Amino acid sequence: MPSRPAQVPPLDRWFSSERAMGIGASVLIGLVTVTSWSTAWSDFNLYRTRRTYGDNADRWSEANLISGSLGIVAALALFAAAAVFIVWLWRVRWNAEMFCRGEHRYTRGWVLGCWLVPVVNLWYPKQVVDDVVAASDPRTDPLTPELKDIPGTRLVWAWWLTWVTGLVTGNIVQRGVLSGASQLGDLRTNVILSSVSALFTTGAAVFAVILIQRIDELQSMRPWVPWWALGTPQNGFHPPAR
Repeated sequence: MPSRPAQVPPLDRWFSSERAMGIGASVLIGLVTVTSWSTAWSDFNLYRTRRTYGDNADRWSEANLISGSLGIVAALALFAAAAVFIVWLWRVRWNAEMFCRGEHRYTRGWVLGCWLVPVVNLWYPKQVVDDVVAASDPRTDPLTPELKDIPGTRLVWAWWLTWVTGLVTGNIVQRGVLSGASQLGDLRTNVILSSVSALFTTGAAVFAVILIQRIDELQSMRPWVPWWALGTPQNGFHPPAR
């Protein structure tokens, strides 16, 4: 776990509703779902073209052009959705730090960095979101010391497992496409993996939209009173089961 300084209350801002930002992220996440299925179709189109027309250069070039164009659109949609989602996550994290004194597992910089660092991006983002959910939940004592002791939610687990599965299978397909897969068997494998990736990406998108709505509801239900304006922790407080 990365070292972190003591968490400082975000005194330079106040609570803010991030509903509009969440809606924007949700719309873009939906767009990513559409583009994931369009790229799966383009992989099928490559396979069908090779099976039907063999080595016909014109047909193969046309199928490759369609695949490449849809790939660019999908990449742009993913970049836009990721950017807006991370901005939304950054903002709700600030709210969460004011709702609850509990120490987050990672500093604010990791709200962005956790997505960019290889290997750790397979689990750090989930823990960042776990802490935001825990701190935003009205059932969590505002002066609880550690957020990591609060059990994670099934919703976050469902979102993260479907996202990682879709990401891994999608990357395998990308490596096949970038390496110039042209054999019928390889193209068939790409079709299967891209379809699996699209299926899990769709599931992750549904869970992500529900998660965004859930965090907005939690932060809207909780009184907008900073933890440092409250008294001492409740005696015998135990993190609520989720």
